[in-house]
Amino acid sequence: MTAGTPPGDPELPPDESRPTPGEPVAAEPLPVDGGEHRPSVTRVLLKGTFWQALSQFAPLIINLVLTPYIIHGLGLEMYTIFLIANSVQALMGTFNGGIGPSVTRYLVIYAGQRDQVAATRLVTTMGVVVGVGVLVVFGAFYAFIPAIIDFYPAMQQDESGAAFLLSTQVILLGVLQLRSLFQSVLFAQQQFVVASVAVLMGHLVYTVGLVLTVESGAGLRGIAWTFVCQQALGTLIIVPPAFRHLRRKGIGFIDRALFHEFFVYAGKVQGSSLLGMIGQQADTLIIGKVRPEQMGFFGPGSTFAQQLRTVPLNAVGPMETILGRAVGERGTADALEECRRLQRIWVRGVTGFIAAGAPAAYFGVIAWLHLGSNLPGIVASILLVAHLFSLLPRVQIIWCLVLRRAGFDLSQNIVFLVVKLAATLALIGPFGVVGAVLATAGAQLVANAFLTHRIRARLDTPVPSPWRDVHVPATFLALGLSLALAWGANQLVGPVVPLGPLGLITCGLAAAPAFVLYLHQAVGLGRLRDILRQR
Repeated sequence: MTAGTPPGDPELPPDESRPTPGEPVAAEPLPVDGGEHRPSVTRVLLKGTFWQALSQFAPLIINLVLTPYIIHGLGLEMYTIFLIANSVQALMGTFNGGIGPSVTRYLVIYAGQRDQVAATRLVTTMGVVVGVGVLVVFGAFYAFIPAIIDFYPAMQQDESGAAFLLSTQVILLGVLQLRSLFQSVLFAQQQFVVASVAVLMGHLVYTVGLVLTVESGAGLRGIAWTFVCQQALGTLIIVPPAFRHLRRKGIGFIDRALFHEFFVYAGKVQGSSLLGMIGQQADTLIIGKVRPEQMGFFGPGSTFAQQLRTVPLNAVGPMETILGRAVGERGTADALEECRRLQRIWVRGVTGFIAAGAPAAYFGVIAWLHLGSNLPGIVASILLVAHLFSLLPRVQIIWCLVLRRAGFDLSQNIVFLVVKLAATLALIGPFGVVGAVLATAGAQLVANAFLTHRIRARLDTPVPSPWRDVHVPATFLALGLSLALAWGANQLVGPVVPLGPLGLITCGLAAAPAFVLYLHQAVGLGRLRDILRQR
């Protein structure tokens, strides 16, 4: 990055290539190019992504089996309450002051500088801040629970159960906020396996708990107690290993200057995450009020698309640690080339994944749920395209956050939310859930273009537009082939393959050759083998 701060923009220090004032300088520089003490970027990325993906794929497979069972076991009315409560929880989870993501950003820098004392001091300070904030913010939320139940008529079918579920989720959110600090410590050290084990074990508890809830008729209270057991186990798995990377002599508080700098950055992260979450959950909240009769069709399709979206997002944590540690070790200028290389890999991967996955999702979700409507499939396929528009600039966003330029992510989320709400309110009346998801896709595309333009105009070391890395011919070839193969597989569902999870899996497997063909065209299978063999 060119030394110097753009006029009128105080976010950057005088020279971004040097450590931030108040941050200790690394005592021992690490080898730059794959020395024996520093694993290759590709190896870290693949290893981290593998563990992240493992913790997601196993729950995803379980959910494929559980979702129809839960819908039919609880009934559409109780399942609707379940969805609304989860949306409220997800929205409340963003009220963390931006501390969680900001702590991760600082910890990866400290990890690059090998400064465990500074890391401990930051975790200690933020632990106290989070503890106080949880008591104040989440305590006040209890007063709004009756209003939430009154606002959504569906919840009034089991007011006491809905109130108990919402109250439990609020308490668990506080626990999760504190636990995220220790999880960030592990992520900064590129130790992704612990969090993955916590997710896998927690989902096992979740599965057993929901089955017992349905079979016993425990309803929403049974779901609440399932969540309690799930999060208690996750906390026991994550917190103790994190202490190995902290130091007793670091217990204390960060200085005032760093505290101010941290919360200027965290405030923008908080605003960005809050707006992003409102945008993600707006469909559920608006449809639950305006078109509640379509909620049972929208929810499963939307959830499935979100689950597929999180598959490539498993690489975000490793990419953040790679870029953060690179800046901490070598400075911005040297890390920029690494960022450009990561973006090319990222864009090629997510584009092919969505191109092959969207057509298969349409046919597969319909066969999976067999609710007598194609709406869930339409929702899933359109939202997958919308998610592609939000995934493409992900490396750009990570780069901006590592450089403490959180304002870029904040501004694009403002654009997304404004466009999305305006378009949703205009389209949901005449077109129902289809109008809502089309509004989401259009808003993501507009926000993507805005972010890329602003980065190019305002950042001294911009990452090129991700659209330049899209392999257009391979993308459309994969899209067309996936559509043909998924349609053909769908003709077997019902007469040959049973409806339900097997129908979904059949359509998904049918689209796999489209993804392989895409990789051959966009990356090259020989090149892909070289990447996988790299050490």
